[in-house]
Amino acid sequence: MKSRIRVVITLILVLAIKSSWGQAPASFSLKEAQDYGVTNHVQVKQAQIDVQKAEATVDERLSSGFPQLNASIDYQNFFKLPTSLIPAEFFEGGVPGEFIPVQFGTEQNVTAGISASQLLFNGAWFIGVNAAKTYVGMVEAQQTLATQDVKKNVEQAYYSVLIAEEFEKLLEKNITNLSTVLHEVSEMNKQGFVEEIDVDRLKISKSTLDGQLENAKRQTALAEAYLKFTMGIEVNAPITLTDTLGGLSAEMNAATGDQNYLARPEFTIMQTLVDLNEYNVRVNKSMYLPTLALYGSYSENAQRNEFNFFNGDEEWYETGIVGVRMDIPIFSGFQRKATLTNAQLDLEKAQLNQQNTTQGILLEIESARTTYLNAQTDLQTQNENIALAQKIYNTTLIKYKAGVGSSIELTSAESTLYQTQGSYIGALYNLLTAKTNLTKSLGYY
Repeated sequence: MKSRIRVVITLILVLAIKSSWGQAPASFSLKEAQDYGVTNHVQVKQAQIDVQKAEATVDERLSSGFPQLNASIDYQNFFKLPTSLIPAEFFEGGVPGEFIPVQFGTEQNVTAGISASQLLFNGAWFIGVNAAKTYVGMVEAQQTLATQDVKKNVEQAYYSVLIAEEFEKLLEKNITNLSTVLHEVSEMNKQGFVEEIDVDRLKISKSTLDGQLENAKRQTALAEAYLKFTMGIEVNAPITLTDTLGGLSAEMNAATGDQNYLARPEFTIMQTLVDLNEYNVRVNKSMYLPTLALYGSYSENAQRNEFNFFNGDEEWYETGIVGVRMDIPIFSGFQRKATLTNAQLDLEKAQLNQQNTTQGILLEIESARTTYLNAQTDLQTQNENIALAQKIYNTTLIKYKAGVGSSIELTSAESTLYQTQGSYIGALYNLLTAKTNLTKSLGYY
């Protein structure tokens, strides 16, 4: 029976493994990849936890102003009763100046009670609660910032994979074309029309391209692994990308004039820091105000010489009290004044940082816009260059086949074409990256 169970379990495991092998890779467009990253990336999850912690801090601050209720039970066993000294003249025949030791009390004592207090007025509490709520808003803005960072990182990683795949395609196309030329030149060499050295030069070029293709494939795999990392996917999980460079290039006209930067979470964060420092100043000013609290307690006490506290016939003695306490600060050795001064200075620093951050963001926008426009110009230039380089290569190849061109000219034209293709790939990547940076700087994520 046990062996049959083992066989069944083994079959289930095998089927599960085969099922996982047969799963199709997950497909993602750029937006889907960004949405997945926002949901699954560790950075965003940590930011969500920070928001929950901030909300818990608000509850913590509020709770200190709610009624406080405590109960206690105190049991004492005086195996040695305390001794008190009574003047001897208090007793008949006592000698003045001498003391007589006596012991009072019972060996077994229990006190059970309940106490309650309610804060009636505390300026720091009211301000602190509002500050805690404001802090939640800042943490939520930080969560938004983390979300935007993940979107930006996913977008750049997505572009990197597409660029790497495009470079692979270019190399494969070049290898195919060069293999055709190599075959034709080899046949011409067999017929004595070209020298052996011409064939060797082409073989070296093809070998170089083959090596570059292998490197490019490894680079594509690395880019894909990084994309999965930015999305929060298992690095070994298979994925496919549904967007293409052609489709994304059609959306390349990023906004270069309209500015939505005031919607960036950095502004909310900086303003919240100013608000929190203002609250800190107000809290320190409130330290000069009195604190008012209501309190009360009730207790019952039992004193026995034997442990019989569960005997309902024995007496318990009650005590109850209700009171109001006001704490009035008078002099703290200038500590409150120094603390208030530091809080005011921190507020000034926060205001200066806010101004500096605003100017820094404006400079970031101008820098990103300039980089984007330059990248557009560079890509246009590289597009023209690659067309010219291809034209030169085709013309040189025709001349070489016709016997009016040298193999050195062909190799030079071929090298120029490959270099131009590499420059085009680099220019395309720079434009995509510049577009991402400009979009984020303008506050459109």
